[in-house]
Amino acid sequence: MVGNDVIDLGDPETWPGGCHARFDARVFATVEREALAVSALPVRLRWILWAAKEAAYKVAKKEDGGTVFSPSRFVVRLTKDYHADVAHGARSYTVALEVGERYVHAIAADVIQAPGTVLAGVERIAAGDATCPGTAVRAFAIARLASHLGIAISELSVGRDGRIPRLERAGDALGADLSLSHHGRFVAFACVLPAASDELRGAL
Repeated sequence: MVGNDVIDLGDPETWPGGCHARFDARVFATVEREALAVSALPVRLRWILWAAKEAAYKVAKKEDGGTVFSPSRFVVRLTKDYHADVAHGARSYTVALEVGERYVHAIAADVIQAPGTVLAGVERIAAGDATCPGTAVRAFAIARLASHLGIAISELSVGRDGRIPRLERAGDALGADLSLSHHGRFVAFACVLPAASDELRGAL
């Protein structure tokens, strides 16, 4: 299973001073606050940590619908090459991080996924586009997934299992695990495809 989170680093709430003074104390564990205190880029690190927490939470919520998002309990340990491990009680999640100048995109998983089984993407919403971000991210994910699978966009849709998105065809859930995120000017998705994409094409 996967979860993702995108952060627009150009959004005013991510700027220095954009957070309430008590934000860090409320959402970060001691080890994370210590890392922020010595970081040369604390503002960027803050949102890297936050994105990793949000992404891991989405996986935890899929595992256990009763999971509550208490940010300080999702403890992030950054590793090399823009990866992180997130501990939540006895559970742990691996997180891949894409850190650019304009955004951070985190993709968390409960297990290490085989190469080629996760399709993900980030897109900037065009200036002046009044489309609801929720609608925009669903359309973006469907277009990318349809192109990857070689099928028509009209064949796919995004439904809901409670608050969790799911990839569907004609209302039927497909063998894929989907996560969506949007913030500020950016939308992003991550999707675990079956071990062989042919299995999904066959289901269509």
